[in-house]
Amino acid sequence: MLNALDVLLAILSLAAVYMLYLRLTQRRQPPYPPGPPGYPLIGHLRAPEEPSWVTYRDWGLKYDSDIIHLNMAGTHLIVLNSLQACIDLLQKRSGFYSDRPIAGITMLTELCGLGWSFGLQRYGPEWRDGRKAAESQFNAHVVQRYRPALMLEVSRFLDRIRANPDTWRKHLKLLAGGLIMSVGYGIDVQEESDPYLTAAEHTSECFQKALVPGTYLVDVLHFLKYIPEWFPGAAFQQHAKNWRKSIMYIRDAPYDVVKERMADDPEATPDCIAKGLMEGMEKSEKDHGYMERVHRGVVGSMYLAGSDTTEAIIASSFLALVRHPEIQKRAQTSIDEVCQGRLPNFTDFDRLPYVDALVREGLRWNPAVALNLPHMNTKDDVYKGYFIPANSIVSANIWAILQDPTVYPDPTTFVPERFLRTAPDGRVALDPSVPDPTHVAFGFGRRECPGRFMAYQSIWLALARLLAAFSIDRARDADGRPVVPKAEYVWGLTNHPKPFPCDIRPRSREHAALVTEALDVAEGRQ
Repeated sequence: MLNALDVLLAILSLAAVYMLYLRLTQRRQPPYPPGPPGYPLIGHLRAPEEPSWVTYRDWGLKYDSDIIHLNMAGTHLIVLNSLQACIDLLQKRSGFYSDRPIAGITMLTELCGLGWSFGLQRYGPEWRDGRKAAESQFNAHVVQRYRPALMLEVSRFLDRIRANPDTWRKHLKLLAGGLIMSVGYGIDVQEESDPYLTAAEHTSECFQKALVPGTYLVDVLHFLKYIPEWFPGAAFQQHAKNWRKSIMYIRDAPYDVVKERMADDPEATPDCIAKGLMEGMEKSEKDHGYMERVHRGVVGSMYLAGSDTTEAIIASSFLALVRHPEIQKRAQTSIDEVCQGRLPNFTDFDRLPYVDALVREGLRWNPAVALNLPHMNTKDDVYKGYFIPANSIVSANIWAILQDPTVYPDPTTFVPERFLRTAPDGRVALDPSVPDPTHVAFGFGRRECPGRFMAYQSIWLALARLLAAFSIDRARDADGRPVVPKAEYVWGLTNHPKPFPCDIRPRSREHAALVTEALDVAEGRQ
């Protein structure tokens, strides 16, 4: 019979063999990408000082590499700081770089119930069915059918500003949420205490907290998810329970409204994404219960992702216009020359390159999403001589790419002109040699945002019509001096400008009348 000493020697021998195996195999593989030294055992588990994307960019510069490697307590984090690295890995090798990591999101997906989210799902059959469904409704051609809904919501937004300009941030939330609810479900939101917007706000709070590394220990020690909420130290279970109510409400409540409308009278049901998916499901040979679950996740994900980012981008553009009145004047002049006493329409898109450039710069200057939702590679890879092990978390540093001074000179300054050139015939046009930020801001490869066309059109229309009808001036202090707001942001999963003062008013009585008239037309009163 083996004694304790024999057992101990056997364990030590096996450990020695295993360590020798690791050393031999590591010698045969290339090195990891460069990165800073971490702490013993936990590596870089402690997040860098915020904003982390700035730190990641600085580490890339320090180590002269556009990809860096961090050890997160045994999980590999690869940060891509250049557009080329994102193209090479997330697009050209998208076949095995399109998964989502499960590490670090147990609280969000399992306990809070957001595992249904199309954006967070693992790469597999259900995700592919969701992607196909999303593309059927969000492609550049189909989204044009929803332009009347966009016109209506933007008209309501402008009229609210005309009536009460001081609460423009509230109006902007209504616009962003109203756009998605109208296009997604054909539902008009309430101006006060709307249940859908309230649930979305609560869900956004969950995102902001649960996606911060280290907030919840259950994301590291997954077995804690089985602890009941009454157990000492299990307050996270109560948090998850409260968030889950809003998260499931967002997925199911508006979808069920459309489902009931379709059952009562399909012809009377407004055109919307959910209706289009339901009609397509009737022609599908796949199980309808399964496809309904997929569709609920697709439209619900669109709402959660689209409303917050649209609000952030337009608010950031407001800030830039207040800080740079000369840009606002040039945009208004270009609109006046084309529209001549009316508000811009989608038919004016190609004739207003300066507004297009302004939207691009709004996406670039302080991107709403600085670090994209992480990808995960499903097999070992070698890139630029560096080893990227399978199941690494791979994150694109969108902020660093859009702040690259070799691509966008003086990147911290808001300059729409960087996207323009003067053609030989004297016309101002977009410069195709300057990289379009939309190819970065909406993600990469198979995980690129399917709602990018609708999002861009919504932002363009809102800003074009706002500039046509209103002046967004600097507020004045007690001595009558203009106050230049600072470019300060609340950083998180999405980045929003901190509250700042401004003075919004119609450019003239005639412009105020145009706003009222546009709302009458959009609502069918004219």
